[in-house]
Amino acid sequence: MEYLSLIQSRFSVRNFSGRTVREDDLREILSAGRLAPTAKNFQPQRIYVLKSPEALSKVRSITKSAYNAPIVLMVCSEDASAWVNPITGRNSGQMDASIVTTHMMLRATDLGLGSVWVCWVDTEALKRAFMLPEGIEPYCLLPLGYPADDCTPNPRHYERKPLEETVFER
Repeated sequence: MEYLSLIQSRFSVRNFSGRTVREDDLREILSAGRLAPTAKNFQPQRIYVLKSPEALSKVRSITKSAYNAPIVLMVCSEDASAWVNPITGRNSGQMDASIVTTHMMLRATDLGLGSVWVCWVDTEALKRAFMLPEGIEPYCLLPLGYPADDCTPNPRHYERKPLEETVFER
């Protein structure tokens, strides 16, 4: 798919069909995340693939925003492995996880799958439910699957501010 067409066709899918995601497609999506740039190429991302009935039940008990997706990627960072900006002291883990998530989300779209970026979740509950190792921070969920036949973008999806409101030259 041509890039501009790809990013224009992507929308947040909140209603998934019951169709199973092919393992090869899942691998492609995870590989796209692996190729994402991270600060200093430290690659602090840690991705948990939630697809067993037990894992899906757990995540759905924590957030309604997992929807009925057959797979939910829990995108985390091992922040101790991330780069820390010596000027600001900011850790790049959350930013790196965001870049990785974007790559996976776009690859999913390219493969004909849908996804939705979810941050509305109790991350402490995720840590407890999935017994994440100390130092692993969950930053978002990425429910994945094939969109239901009647799935359409939210009307706000098409609302975009003019560049003049978001881009400034100096």
